[in-house]
Amino acid sequence: MLNIPEEIKDLFRTDNIQPETVRHLKLRFFDEDIKLLFPEDTLFPSDDLFPVDQEPIYVIDNSQIISESLTLEENLCASQNLEFGECNSSLFEIVVADVLLDLTGKEFMVTVEVGGYEMAMGIYKVESFVREQADRRRKKIVAFDRMLNFDINVADWYHGLTFPITLKQFRDSLCAHVGVAQVVTILPLDDMQITKTIEPEQLDGRKVLMAVCEINGCFGNFDKTGRLTYKFLGTSGLFPSESLYPDEELYPSEMTNAETLSYYKQSETHYEDYVVSPIDKVQIRQEEGDIGASYGPGNNCYVIQGNYLVYGKSGQELLSIAATVYDQISGRLYKPCHIVGPALPWVEVGDGIICYTTDDVIETYCLERTMKGIQGMMDTYEAKGNIEQEQRTGLSEQIIQLEGKSAVIKRSVEEVSVRVTDLKDYTEAQFAITAEQILAEVTRAQQAEASLKIRADQIALSVTDLTNSTNSRFEQTAAQILLKVSKGDVSSQLSIESDKVTISGNRLIVNSTNFKLDGNGNATFSGRVQGAHISGSTIEADTFYSNDNAVGFGDYYVSADGSNVLRSNNGFFKVNSQGPPSGSPGGDYSSLYVGGQGYGGVTISGLGGIECSDIVALNCSLAHGGSRVWALGETIDWMWEQFEELRDRVDNL
Repeated sequence: MLNIPEEIKDLFRTDNIQPETVRHLKLRFFDEDIKLLFPEDTLFPSDDLFPVDQEPIYVIDNSQIISESLTLEENLCASQNLEFGECNSSLFEIVVADVLLDLTGKEFMVTVEVGGYEMAMGIYKVESFVREQADRRRKKIVAFDRMLNFDINVADWYHGLTFPITLKQFRDSLCAHVGVAQVVTILPLDDMQITKTIEPEQLDGRKVLMAVCEINGCFGNFDKTGRLTYKFLGTSGLFPSESLYPDEELYPSEMTNAETLSYYKQSETHYEDYVVSPIDKVQIRQEEGDIGASYGPGNNCYVIQGNYLVYGKSGQELLSIAATVYDQISGRLYKPCHIVGPALPWVEVGDGIICYTTDDVIETYCLERTMKGIQGMMDTYEAKGNIEQEQRTGLSEQIIQLEGKSAVIKRSVEEVSVRVTDLKDYTEAQFAITAEQILAEVTRAQQAEASLKIRADQIALSVTDLTNSTNSRFEQTAAQILLKVSKGDVSSQLSIESDKVTISGNRLIVNSTNFKLDGNGNATFSGRVQGAHISGSTIEADTFYSNDNAVGFGDYYVSADGSNVLRSNNGFFKVNSQGPPSGSPGGDYSSLYVGGQGYGGVTISGLGGIECSDIVALNCSLAHGGSRVWALGETIDWMWEQFEELRDRVDNL
């Protein structure tokens, strides 16, 4: 809550019918970021504090502001329940006339003066400056505060930090990077050491600020001087029962830093009958199902989940952090409401609000605030919440976690699962059971992974080496067993089915006692080959071979190239169906050659001829009477003798 004089507050509370209660609004625009010098609590106590070293390039006052066109929306927590860590930007809208300068992108300061006291209402940057269609002279200014400075990718900043680093150094560096100043403050966990726990390519600056605020149990907000401030909810009142004022001892309220409303519009004010139960337990976990750490005796638990600033912390460290957060957020109880009343500009989001009705007391927080109008300026204060905390999922950022350990157990109607992660060693194992399957996986990031999946109709096992791009698989169904090993695009597999076994691959190697097959297709075996048909380019054994040109068996050779030759390896015997071996006229007839070493040979051709190169040497033999076998020469001599004897007989006749 802003610290301004009580007499000025009274002027704001008074009906706007006196000259001293008229509101004078001013918008001062600058070409660069506004640099102000203010004491911590008091805004504009004297002229010499406003402004410093900067002259506005344009000033808009009441003369150019369309009456009652001001709207200022501020949100500390816009969620249905308390969501510590929210960092919402404030919205400023106003309609002006006869402004010719394009104000888009310009930063400006808004002040309101009452009774000679000028009070800051914030620093904003023009998002849009658009002409209204109904009146061409008018333009609407839509602007936001400096929270938008955080809406940038800060991944490079994060990677450039030197870890470990304290939380204070971390947040100071972030604010310097985005170009915003902070209200000097000490956060509960400023001394906590932060290590590098994520490796992001994209990292939203506002999400980083939210992580800082969440783990400290506060909210991020910009004050009226354009500085980042960390808002904590003050302790709330004590409601002993549904009856709020049974005696004098229960009054006044115990809510700290609260504004009591002396007037409100009953027709536009409404509130819930219940009081939001105070948080009485804090749990910090990495994700849903994670064991994490819990502190507090109750059941209305506030869960901090997925905050990477505490990844890698030990169980004892997490417990200490949970206890610190518990001190900042526990015991805060309030009544959800929507209250409309006169504007009180010194009230800030996060302040307590106490409103007395005819039969009740509304004790709540200003979690959302909308201010409208100028001379008839009105405030709407809102606070939402269920009776008890609902389960929440924490920061909605998916990140790559690099260090720390976690054990996650999930139990639901659909699934029971366990996951254990060692972020420092890049390993993770998980086991999940659903109605459809059982799944087990082990992963080492960027190196290897293995999985086992069991379904009613299939069992599948897979192991992958990510470094070498290799994978092996085993799949079994009722109809087939499949084994497959792959490296890149090359694979080998074995398929066993009821009617066949299929082996597929580049090379098949068999190494057994009696049979060997190498990768080049060479086979060695000691048994016999028996079959109806053997097909292949080459078959070879000690006394037998077969290829595309010939078949060899024992001492003999048979051609297989169309020459139709049968011969002995020593050349003494040859059968040729295409004519004699040499020196004979060609032709399509068969020949038989028989010879020996050192002797001529005999050739019998299909033409009916017999050729003998050396009859004596060959010692050819013919049968002559009885059992006597004569040599060919003896036979010829005998035949000559018989011829001469016959001739003599003829002559003697």
